[in-house]
Amino acid sequence: MTRILILGATGRTGAAILAHLPAGIEATAALRDQADTARLAKTAASLTSTVVNVDERTSLTQTMHGFDVAVNAIRLRDDIAPTELVAVHDRLIEASTKANGAPSRIVTVGGAGALRLPDGRRFWQDPGFSEPTLPRGRAHAVLRDHLEAGDAGSEWAYLIPPPVYRPEGPTTECWERVAPSADETAFTRRAISYADFGAAVTEVITDEDEGTHLISWPVEVFE
Repeated sequence: MTRILILGATGRTGAAILAHLPAGIEATAALRDQADTARLAKTAASLTSTVVNVDERTSLTQTMHGFDVAVNAIRLRDDIAPTELVAVHDRLIEASTKANGAPSRIVTVGGAGALRLPDGRRFWQDPGFSEPTLPRGRAHAVLRDHLEAGDAGSEWAYLIPPPVYRPEGPTTECWERVAPSADETAFTRRAISYADFGAAVTEVITDEDEGTHLISWPVEVFE
């Protein structure tokens, strides 16, 4: 039985992931506070919860024991440092290696700020990018570069949503994966629902896929 740890399980993406996990998966929601258990979405998977401090190495190492996959769906604060997501990822690798003798596979919910534009720019540098989320967008670009450069091994998947989310949108099962490229401008005109993105993350978890994946509905939402 696959055992997965979900960080950020009470968020919208975390809830969508839980809702789409199939029976036969043993999932544990990593919470900041045990009271957050009441906020967890229903799931067909076998679900338990635990309290963990992702900034504290001992707590994280104890939590990572026995897990095959760690899903990072945490939405960190808006003013994060450029390297903070890299630091979280590296702590997950360190903790899982100490706990299990080898690194767990890390599946990260990415950010549209990491999308590549012409001339080496990233989407977080686009004038239309939301100013309050600029630090998080930049941090996601730094994390993507860190992963794709091979600095975090090969046991990872980084899943990038489009800039436009439909919060209450349905599960259409019509989403698609777009291959990474040097110019991903077209993807900035895509959209997806939380439900479909959660379903896509679940597929990557169960299929044991690796690498960077751009995930959206197949049509552009504006020109």
